[in-house]
Amino acid sequence: MKQLAIQRNKQRGAIIIVFTLSMLVLFGFMALVIDLGRIYVVRSELQNAADAAALAGAKDLDQTLAGVDRAKARAIAMAGQHYYQFSTPISITAANLSVGSCPEDACMVPISSIASNAQATGKTFLRVYIPSGSFSTFFARVPMTREDNAGITSSATYGEAVAGRYTNNAAPLGVCGLINTSTGATRPKGEALPGTNELAQFGFRHGVSYDIFNLNPLVPNSDPYLVNPVDTYPNACNPGNSSANVTAPFVCGGTSSALTSVPATVYGNTGISAGPIEAALNSRFNDFSAPSVCNSTSTPPDSNIRAFGCTGAGCATPAADWMTPAPAYQVLTPSDRYQPASPDDRSHYGVLWSYSRAVRANSATPPGPGTSFNPTTADWAALYNTPDGAPAPNTNFPASGSPYADPAHTTAPGGGQTGQPDRRVVNLMIIDCPNVVHAGACSRLPVLGVGRFFMQTPANFKGNPKKLHMEFAGLIEPFVSTNEIKLYHLRSCIKGAITDRDC
Repeated sequence: MKQLAIQRNKQRGAIIIVFTLSMLVLFGFMALVIDLGRIYVVRSELQNAADAAALAGAKDLDQTLAGVDRAKARAIAMAGQHYYQFSTPISITAANLSVGSCPEDACMVPISSIASNAQATGKTFLRVYIPSGSFSTFFARVPMTREDNAGITSSATYGEAVAGRYTNNAAPLGVCGLINTSTGATRPKGEALPGTNELAQFGFRHGVSYDIFNLNPLVPNSDPYLVNPVDTYPNACNPGNSSANVTAPFVCGGTSSALTSVPATVYGNTGISAGPIEAALNSRFNDFSAPSVCNSTSTPPDSNIRAFGCTGAGCATPAADWMTPAPAYQVLTPSDRYQPASPDDRSHYGVLWSYSRAVRANSATPPGPGTSFNPTTADWAALYNTPDGAPAPNTNFPASGSPYADPAHTTAPGGGQTGQPDRRVVNLMIIDCPNVVHAGACSRLPVLGVGRFFMQTPANFKGNPKKLHMEFAGLIEPFVSTNEIKLYHLRSCIKGAITDRDC
C-alpha cells in the first residue's frame, strides 16, 4: 500500500508538470489565435482607412498648391470616417501624408513642405501612413510565446497606401496646325508631299524649324494658346486655370492633366506675354531667374544648354557654329506659314535638322513616318526647292545622328546641375484652329494630336515680334492618357508581435 501511495504521488507530480506545460502551450496558441488575430484585424482596419484616404485625396492633386491643400483636407476627413479596434476613431494629420511624382519612397516629400505651385508641379501621388500606436496584448504576455522566452506586453502595426496617377506628357500649350490655303482647313494628320514623298503631319515637316509665334493667326495677334491644365472638358471650366500663373508650373514640367486622349477638346486662352511662361520654357536652358517658378530639382535643365544658331542668310556656316546664338537667326517667314512645303528661298530657313532629320512618308493611310532621308544625298534640292539644296551645315550632319547629341556641340548646364537629356523637347498640343470655339479664357480647343517640338533657342517674348524657335520632331503616337487614379502599392506590418516582423 505504501508503495502504491508513492507511485500515486509521483503521478500527481507528473500531471502537474504536464498540465503546467500544456497551459503554457495553450496560452501560446491562444496568443496566436486571439492576440495575433486581433492585431491582423487592426491592420486590416488601418489599411482600409489608408486606401480610402489615399484614393480620395489623390483625386484633388492637380499639380497646384490649392489642389495639394484640398487633397490634404479630403484625406484627413476620409480617414476620420473609419475606426480601428472596432470603435476607436482614426485620426491623422498632415504629418501622416506625403506627395510625390511617383509611388516610390524616393519620389515622396512631406505634404507640409509644398508651399507653391512650382513645388506642386508633378506631385500626383499621395501616400497615407496610419500607425496604430502601441496597444496591449492579452495572452502573448506569457513567457515562451517567443523563442527567447520573453512575453510580449504590447504590439503595434500600421496601414499605408499610395494612390495617384502619372500625368500625361503634353505641356499646356497649344499651337495651330498648318492650314491648307486652298480649303481653309487644317492639313491632315499625315501626307506625302509631292515630288519627294516627304512626310508632313498637320502641315509640320520633320527637321524644319518654326517660329511658334509666326504660324496661323488665332486672333489678330498670333499667340499660341495657354491650355487649361486642370479642368477636363466637358466639366466646368474655371477661367483662372488657363492664366499664365496657373499654367507656368505645368510648362516647367511639360505635363498637364486635362488631356485624356486625342483627338479631344480642351479649354484654353490666348495671350502669352513675357513673364512666367517664357521663364518656364527657358528653365530648360538652366535659366531659373525671376519670374521663373520652376524648381531645378524636379524640373532640371537640359543636359545640353547650348543654343542652336547661325549667321547670315541661309545659315551658311560651318557645323561647329550651329549652336552659336546669333542675331541673324532665320525661320520661316510669315508668307510661308500656310505653305511650308515649298519655300522658294533658302534664306527663309534657320538651322535645319538640329534635332532630327526629314522623314519619308510610309504607305499607310494616313501616311506615317518611314525612314529618314540620308543627309548626304541629293534629295535636298527636292526637299527644300532651292538651287543648291539645304543650308550648308547639313553637309556635316554628325554621325551621332543629331547635332544636339553630338559631344562636340554640347554645353553642360554647370552650377552643380547635370541636366536631363531631351528636356528641350516640349510636347505641344496641335489645335484645329479653324474649328476653335472662342469663349475667352474658356475657349474650346479641338486637339488633333500632340507634337514633339525641340527648342533650338531660348524663348524671347519681350521683343516685337516675339520669338519661340522650335523644330518639329514628329507626333507622339499613340498618345496614352495616364490620368486614372490607382492604388500602386500597399504596405503594412506588425511590430513586436508573435511573428516578430519588424516595421
